[in-house]
Amino acid sequence: MATDPQGGRERLPIKVIMPKQGTERRVSGGGGPATPFRTVDVEYRQRLTNQVEAIERAVLPQATTSKSAPVRVKVIPKAAAKSHRPLRLFSEETCPIVGVGRIDELFVKGTVSGLAALKRRIAADSSDKIVKELSSIESIEPVTPALRRRGLEPADILRLCPRTEHGFMARVKLFDYGQDEDQPALVQDFFQSCQRLGLHVDQRGYAERSFTFGVECRNEQDVDALSKVIGVRSISQMPLIRTIRPQVLLDQPQPQLPMRTPNDGDVPVVVVVDSGVSQTNPALASWVIGRDSQVAPQYDNRAHGTFVAGLVCFGAQLNPDLAGIDTGPCAVFDLQVIPNDDPNKGDTTALMEQELLISLEDALRQHANKFRVWNLSLGTDAVCSMDEFSELAEELDNLQEQYNVSFVISAGNYRTPPLLDYPRTAQQLDAGRITSPADSVLGITVGGISHVDFRANGPKRHHPAAFSRHGAGPNYIIKPDVVHFSGTCSTDGSTIHGIRSLTDGGVAEDLGTSFAAPLVSRTLAQIYHEITPTPSPVLARALLTHHARDPRSGKRVPDGEENFLGFGLPATVPYCLECTPHTATLVFEDALRTGYFLEWDHFPYPNSLQRNGRFFGEVWMTLAFSPTRGSRWGAEYCETHIDAHLGVYRERVARDTGEVTQVFTGLVPPEHRNPGLLYEAFQVEKLRKWAPVRTYHGNMGERGERGLRWRLKLQLLTRHLQDEATSKPQPFSLIVTIADPERKAPVYDEMAQIVRSRFQAANLAIRPRTRIRGEGRT
Repeated sequence: MATDPQGGRERLPIKVIMPKQGTERRVSGGGGPATPFRTVDVEYRQRLTNQVEAIERAVLPQATTSKSAPVRVKVIPKAAAKSHRPLRLFSEETCPIVGVGRIDELFVKGTVSGLAALKRRIAADSSDKIVKELSSIESIEPVTPALRRRGLEPADILRLCPRTEHGFMARVKLFDYGQDEDQPALVQDFFQSCQRLGLHVDQRGYAERSFTFGVECRNEQDVDALSKVIGVRSISQMPLIRTIRPQVLLDQPQPQLPMRTPNDGDVPVVVVVDSGVSQTNPALASWVIGRDSQVAPQYDNRAHGTFVAGLVCFGAQLNPDLAGIDTGPCAVFDLQVIPNDDPNKGDTTALMEQELLISLEDALRQHANKFRVWNLSLGTDAVCSMDEFSELAEELDNLQEQYNVSFVISAGNYRTPPLLDYPRTAQQLDAGRITSPADSVLGITVGGISHVDFRANGPKRHHPAAFSRHGAGPNYIIKPDVVHFSGTCSTDGSTIHGIRSLTDGGVAEDLGTSFAAPLVSRTLAQIYHEITPTPSPVLARALLTHHARDPRSGKRVPDGEENFLGFGLPATVPYCLECTPHTATLVFEDALRTGYFLEWDHFPYPNSLQRNGRFFGEVWMTLAFSPTRGSRWGAEYCETHIDAHLGVYRERVARDTGEVTQVFTGLVPPEHRNPGLLYEAFQVEKLRKWAPVRTYHGNMGERGERGLRWRLKLQLLTRHLQDEATSKPQPFSLIVTIADPERKAPVYDEMAQIVRSRFQAANLAIRPRTRIRGEGRT
């Protein structure tokens, strides 16, 4: 029997339930009658017809090369759900839907024949389905240059664009028709327009299917001309990548720190994607296992990257008063991509988004097979939209999926004094939102919390730092995902208490979400390292999230505060990889198919938490998956969603007949939701629908919950994926923990026995040097 060398505790392994043991059942059909949202009369039909005719006159004559033009359709908010989508009105026979903007905004492909067919359908089709779909339409209108510029004037965009040798760098994104045969013509028209204007186009760094380009403009006339090109969806400035310029407060001598030796063997590694790591600090340099510099020597300034790397390697040693930083060894790989931006430190230059992506993918090709955790303590000044994901976030998602890695990203820092209060004021809720690329769906975004209790004009201990930006992210996904210590300050900036890390000359204090991210990166790297074989990014993320807790109380983050604290402060290794005698954790890794659900009837529950037909105890679950994504779908970027339900069957007696039936009642509801609202826009906002990570929590209470038996059900929901024959299965990781809040019942031993008899299962395999007590063969 092994014990934890740090605390002498007996360590109990998590149980992994092998795939394909749930029962797969087809989802039954549903849907009510086609009830219109409003009256569809002759006058209403004529108004829509007039709008289509205006597009025929004003837009199609410009589409000489593409032979088609994107058209904007606005629907009423109540009709935003997939089940209400006007798929018969806008079909392959008329103008098919090719994209989504905001949640109430569709884009369709308009052609001469398609618009003519659409007019006929609007004027004459009186079927129930078409009438309902017509009733959902607010307007049918052209995509205007102002819409492509997001309301800015050409001069405003040019002023924001970074300077280049020959002009100003803009970012242009085209509409994506999917597999439609007219897409090549749309792209050709764009290139011909740029050639005619004499503009250089470069797609390096962006995925080919993203249809995103860097375009060098000379003047505002070029910006204006690009915003009139039929196929352009958006034009904006090319974002610049930034870090916090280090403040280096209270410089102190460096204490003695452990040097890495051959005896340390194989250790977790974090790739520090930053400004470079010091080569002159012997202790830190011993933990740098490799370097890759993509910054010219004259722009070398390693201060920020050194501070980040110091927290990865020595976070606990340098901050012994901060709980929640694991003490296991961790090394870094130095990926230097950010040039100096401080004129006091030498020559300066800027790093553009496109340049970052080129450098990052080049490094991933070489090193992703060895290193799974990449720390990105960087960002832009672009506040994330509520309606669509940033191009940078989408590209980072693509890279994470392609190379099977996890990016840990800082939430961004609010710099305008006075800084942010907590709770935030109404004005601060909008101004203090996260900045790109913190909206990455697959990335783990980290916010900062205070380690000091300000009596006035500053945050309380464990509350969000005054500079830490908050969510929600686009589509109302929870951002930040987690929080960690970041240093802190008063809202007027007059009092600063930094977190300690390394400089070239010693130890200093600094603050920012840039310095919370590496503390999470080292924990995530420990998770990847300790489990063998190496877990998937989805499972690693689920394990990081599952034991995260509100740092103020040690309990669940309350509803309404998740946009500031995420799922909480992560637990350190080994605590997030083990059970206790009074808890049992099961991991399910499987895949769901479109049109089917998986269920585990007679789900195991410990006998010691059952009395007199009632169940007691506490259950929490974490569900994580990498959703199918499509950038052309705007707010509907995430195309798959999984619903999880864990609860009991109860007997119900019909009042009129006395017939006894069994009905399912969920007892472990999703957290951070308001279930009283029905429409899609509210489900996205309040129920976190389409979010890639969800947590669930149920407490049976002192009186317990009556029930016959437990059941677990998971169901896949999709949008845009109409054909289940061509839809790919959706893998997922689900973690379920059953616990006795009173810490008395032998939950672990009872669940281990049930699992052995009911399932093909195995212990979550931990590296031999930290092997934990097994339960025999499972």
